[in-house]
Amino acid sequence: MNFACMSLDQFQNHFSTDSACIAYIFHTKWPEGFICPRCKHSHAYVTTTRRLPLYECCHCRHQTSLISGTIMEGSRTELRKWILSLFLFSHTTKGTTTTELSKFIKVTYKTAWLILHKIRSVIHSSDNQNQLSGSVCINSAIYGRPYNPSVHKHRQEHLLLVGSSVNEWNQFTHLKIKHVLLPNPKERHIPRIETKAFHQQHIESDTQNVEIVTGFYTPSRLRPLLIFAKQASKWINNTFHGLGPKHLQKYLDEFSYRLNLSSKNIPIFAHLVQLCIKPSSYQ
Repeated sequence: MNFACMSLDQFQNHFSTDSACIAYIFHTKWPEGFICPRCKHSHAYVTTTRRLPLYECCHCRHQTSLISGTIMEGSRTELRKWILSLFLFSHTTKGTTTTELSKFIKVTYKTAWLILHKIRSVIHSSDNQNQLSGSVCINSAIYGRPYNPSVHKHRQEHLLLVGSSVNEWNQFTHLKIKHVLLPNPKERHIPRIETKAFHQQHIESDTQNVEIVTGFYTPSRLRPLLIFAKQASKWINNTFHGLGPKHLQKYLDEFSYRLNLSSKNIPIFAHLVQLCIKPSSYQ
């Protein structure tokens, strides 16, 4: 079913019951039918007297719940509210605030914050696992105001490294924006050790063509990658009214995630559901 074409009312009607939510999560988690996470056996006894189904492997007797290994594990929030949160998150380009989500799905501010935090944490983990490849271009950038023309960084400025894979037509095909945290809070220069760390963590090891420009006052710094950094800053400031260093990285990852999928015409909802529901390395 193509949920990307559904209106909000149609989506809510489709997932108005627990059984519809359970069936959708089960099919997403086990598209070929139940698979035991321990021994990979394909048959299970099902206990349906609980709030959510419990599956006991017929071979090894291992028990697993419907939401174990998913973003919803350990949550008491109704499944339909989780699924609706994913729909709302993926069907807006401006982003979703905690206050907006709290009012819409009728949960406390704390619960809405936790839902969005978990979604962004999954996106963050996915971003760290997907490395840049081919030809790669990296530029330095700054998030935050005021922009300080001196050599010293203002406490409200945050240093960034913006990287992307580049195709044969010199088009940027996969974006990453990483927050650089330095021991010296007034340091405005991104040292070589930080670009080396970016290279090791976010670029495939066999990549040969990597172009790095980190000088803030060099003419070669004025490249299209900086436009993405400015767009990310504007998106964060307009929707979330600015961020400090603690959670900045996850919002930068969210911006990159939205941009990367949109540029490839990949529906965000379907992709996000796979990240959040299929068993993964989410912590």
